[in-house]
Amino acid sequence: MAKKFKDVFVTLVIILLCTLLSHVLVDFNVRLENLIMVYLIGVVFIVIETKKIFYGITSSFISIITFNYFFTQPIFSFRIYDPNYIITIVIFLIVSIITGIIMAKMQKHIEISHYREKQTKAFYEISKSFLNLSGIETIIIHSIRSLYKFQNTICEIYYFDKEKEELVVYRDDQISKDLHSKLDLAKWSYKNSCDCGQHTSFYNHDDWTYCPLHHGNEVLGVYAIYQSEEKKDCALFVTTLVSQMVMAIEREQLYITQEKNRLEIEKEKLRNNLLRAISHDLRTPLTSVLGASSLMIEKYDDLEKAAKLELIKNINMDSQWLIQLVENLLNMTRIQDNRLILTKQKEVVDDIIHEAVRCCESRLQNHQLKVHLPETIQMVEMDGKLIIQVLINLIDNAIKHTPDQALIEVSFYEKDHKACFEVKDNGDGIDDQIKENLFESFFTTKADRGDSKRGIGLGLAICKSIINAHNGTIYAKNREDTHGAIFGFKLPL
Repeated sequence: MAKKFKDVFVTLVIILLCTLLSHVLVDFNVRLENLIMVYLIGVVFIVIETKKIFYGITSSFISIITFNYFFTQPIFSFRIYDPNYIITIVIFLIVSIITGIIMAKMQKHIEISHYREKQTKAFYEISKSFLNLSGIETIIIHSIRSLYKFQNTICEIYYFDKEKEELVVYRDDQISKDLHSKLDLAKWSYKNSCDCGQHTSFYNHDDWTYCPLHHGNEVLGVYAIYQSEEKKDCALFVTTLVSQMVMAIEREQLYITQEKNRLEIEKEKLRNNLLRAISHDLRTPLTSVLGASSLMIEKYDDLEKAAKLELIKNINMDSQWLIQLVENLLNMTRIQDNRLILTKQKEVVDDIIHEAVRCCESRLQNHQLKVHLPETIQMVEMDGKLIIQVLINLIDNAIKHTPDQALIEVSFYEKDHKACFEVKDNGDGIDDQIKENLFESFFTTKADRGDSKRGIGLGLAICKSIINAHNGTIYAKNREDTHGAIFGFKLPL
């Protein structure tokens, strides 16, 4: 209503200004025929300002009446004495109406051009923004917000979740507020692959319009639009935006499928590596245990006491190695299944290190092991059993990769509010080419010693997972003071 009064006011003001200007021109003895052009220009301005042909035609008639009343003889009368003025008035009326129609069409074309330019920019921004999005939920929420931003249209989207086997609604509560679409109508639209709701043939009493999300022959879900009246230009924008969203979802689904395939390939690869490693690393100690036990059974009475003791020690050592291998396999299974549960409590550092060293004593053979403990009792919050397993793996790793008579040192100290555990050796150190892969699963190095057992490649990977679960850090580096390597980890105090 305010716009209507404004247009009427603008029309009257422009005609008034034309009349005043014509009076000024009359004082300068301008011919009356030329005053018609002033009113013609006024009609053009009225069409430009009001953007409606109605006011242009109406102002043409008002201009003729005003011109006749104020400027033709007799003045201040609607009668016309000179027949030439009748021809002038008719021609003016025709020209002004044609001019008004042409100007109105030009205005309409300009509006359409501006609208299309605005729409094109909006589509470009939306298309560009979809390229940087990942995740189906993120794509859908972005589409809802874009539609509200560029068209002030409220939208809710029902996406069919194949895992849950149901329609999941996505909405922006700041946009929808108290306006919410109906799930039963969305289900009907999805099931029948047909539009329903407002401005449709089905359930048109509802305030929302429900349309299926088509992707080829597949229906991905339903989008619901809330609008007070049907707007074709809005419908075109919505359709285009939905098409962009479906393409983005399709891209995301392809990525998810590729990622699943990649993970399946990785799992198969890990399984094959694990089976191959287990078959090799279990066979070696089991063969040794079987050979030693068979020898004792067959020639028990012929063997000397020292030989029997040596065979028993070998069986015991290989059995402990097998126990550690099985423990590592169980821990890796828990880690991969996200079932590694920590039972953290305050533990005495001395007890943890002593227990780890005790478990490794039978494997030392000719290696030397030295322990550096803190002078005072230190308490650190940790899962004691798992940290002991980490220390055992690090000590065992040092034994495997150092020559006989090598010195292995286990130490503890505090630094920067961190509890630091380290296992040092004086072997050949770490090759720079393998530093980045040391803590990966199934990564092994060739042992230089003929009596060393080839590891399954899980020990250091398990250590890393356990320390990460403690919110700590694990590291490996070469010693700077002498030859050898340092494997250590830090736990928060």
